[in-house]
Amino acid sequence: MQTFAQRIKPAFAALMGGGRRDMQLPARVRREFEQEQYRSEILVTCVQLAIAALLAQLYASAPAGFSPDAPIEAAPLGLALFSILSALRMYFALTGQLKRWMLGASVVAEMLLLLFVIWAYHLQYEQPAQLSLKSTQLIYVFMLIALRALRFEPIWVLLSGATAALGWVALVANAYYSAPVNPVTWDYVTSLRSMQIHWGGEVDKLLAIVVVTLVLALALRRARAMLEQSVSQQVAVQDLSLFFDDSVASRITGSEQAIQAGQGELRQAAVLFLDLRGFTEASASLTPSELIALLGEYQRLAVPVIRKHGGNIDKFMGDGILASFGAAMPDPNYAAHALAAVDDIMASVDAWRAERRAAGKSAPDVGGGLATGEVVFGIIGDGQRLEYTVIGDTVNLAAKLEKHNKAEKTRAITTRSALELARAQGYAGDKEIRAQRTVGGVPQPLDVAVLAHRPAAAGQQAA
Repeated sequence: MQTFAQRIKPAFAALMGGGRRDMQLPARVRREFEQEQYRSEILVTCVQLAIAALLAQLYASAPAGFSPDAPIEAAPLGLALFSILSALRMYFALTGQLKRWMLGASVVAEMLLLLFVIWAYHLQYEQPAQLSLKSTQLIYVFMLIALRALRFEPIWVLLSGATAALGWVALVANAYYSAPVNPVTWDYVTSLRSMQIHWGGEVDKLLAIVVVTLVLALALRRARAMLEQSVSQQVAVQDLSLFFDDSVASRITGSEQAIQAGQGELRQAAVLFLDLRGFTEASASLTPSELIALLGEYQRLAVPVIRKHGGNIDKFMGDGILASFGAAMPDPNYAAHALAAVDDIMASVDAWRAERRAAGKSAPDVGGGLATGEVVFGIIGDGQRLEYTVIGDTVNLAAKLEKHNKAEKTRAITTRSALELARAQGYAGDKEIRAQRTVGGVPQPLDVAVLAHRPAAAGQQAA
């Protein structure tokens, strides 16, 4: 059979928090949590220093109630030592030198210092040691224990409370054994009007210290678990935003239902396909690192523009980019935003190509196809590998329009209906219309709108 100690050890370890649980967190989450703990320690110390300053002002403004010849002035001495201790801890925290053993020693020292002040009051007022047990400064014991909860680590609350409980036992023992005669009374009123000790009252004080400590530690343990989960989710959202757009990452982390394949929503949206023209030819003459650098420049150019106009990156496909407007999140002006994004992208591409040419580097062009209409935005996959994407005829049409640029000798095109919709939504651009064009894979001829003409500059790379 398990002993009581063996049964209580796991529960105590869980109450203490940190340790093994923290080790299960990813390193980057632990770093984030450590930063939060650092900020908490600064807050604890600032509050302690502020309280010490307030008490010092109150003490200085109050008349002295003891003899000028008293052997000690407990309050000024205690406040001075407490301020020095707090200032030292602040220094070590700000300089990154505050170790856990130093923090533990500081927690014990600050509580012992308070108990010393409570004990020293009987010397200040030149009374028997039992006077210490009547001190109203006991309330500051609970304040110190509560302040330790700001670090979200139960161990410091438990350490502070344990020090307070043992210290109070020492004060009671000192008062009992130093009393010359008859130190104890069981009459409550007599204990209040004399220096005699009432055991029931002292047990009440100890019980209050222990219960407050345990309740705070338990509440803190639960709060810490929630904080760890919150920090983990925050880091997860930051990580997901590297692979998904912010709106998609938020949908994943904020979903009230289990994420699974087959979930989808019907939207009216614009879909944009971008393709790096001449990439195949350029790749034959570039080293792998130069090739990746080229792709990185192109993506860093296009992606911020798409996002600036409210678009979402659906996926990267080698040198291609699939983006949507109004799919991940409804947008009443999705078409206008999509066309404005294409205009900005093409202007940025012109400047980018000029810079690369001036540097003697290959300068491939960018082509685009844009379509508007009904899409399904949802989750596809086999349960083990899921993906948010847009699907539907509108997506297929955008891809076909992007390829049709070669036949039209253009850089980016859309349909007449998409242009008219964008204008109805506030887009003011004037575009050339080419009627009844045969687009590969589309059964009926389309009226297309030219969003960007192919530059006539020499040295342009073929599509």
